[in-house]
Amino acid sequence: MEDVVVHYQPGSAVGLSSLLETTQKLLEPFPCRTPPVFTPWFPTASGDCPLPLRPVKRAPVITCLADSSAAEGRPHDGVSDPPSPLLPVSPHSRHEKEKYKDGATGSPVRRSSWSVITQRGVLEPSSQSLSKQFHHTVSIHGLHLRQRAKWVIRELNCGTAGNIEEVWRTLSRSVRSSRLPTCNANIQRERAEIWVFCDVLHSEQVGRFLKDELKLSGRISLTVHRLGNIFSM
Repeated sequence: MEDVVVHYQPGSAVGLSSLLETTQKLLEPFPCRTPPVFTPWFPTASGDCPLPLRPVKRAPVITCLADSSAAEGRPHDGVSDPPSPLLPVSPHSRHEKEKYKDGATGSPVRRSSWSVITQRGVLEPSSQSLSKQFHHTVSIHGLHLRQRAKWVIRELNCGTAGNIEEVWRTLSRSVRSSRLPTCNANIQRERAEIWVFCDVLHSEQVGRFLKDELKLSGRISLTVHRLGNIFSM
């Protein structure tokens, strides 16, 4: 209970005594209790009383690895410095940087895949509309023109380019130079394939560019997620 402050004009002691009496009577209906002393619900001292909450598992024990070999400056048996993480390499890096050494054997290992993403930009609209055959394919499958599809280039399509690596280097230069601004490419070395992603709207335009610029032979396939091959060129 808070203190009650009474303001009065200075006068006789009888008047003050009467004022205090009146104030006390007015406050009688209100209970006046002393608040109990706060006691925490858990023990404050670390005695024999167990804590109310206990972890399920014990805390891990960190053992010291220092021994005589460390004192002599020699590394521990079976303990070595962790290898440096493979940092992403810029697409502008040389092709040789796509190789790294296997930590176990020390032999060079080729990456299974590598992506090249173009800079932001907008592909110029094709001067030619969709062909009748491709428009029919889009209608049958109910594809959205802004839906992503991918052209698959295989080893057998390399033709005069030589091999899949030569085709990949040429394609990487084209993507980085923003000749295909809405496309991104990925090489799958385990499959010996190159995937070129683009919008359905520009699929025919991209396909013709790939065949002409990369001098591909045979037919390349256009695939859509969950549908598989829907078109070839």
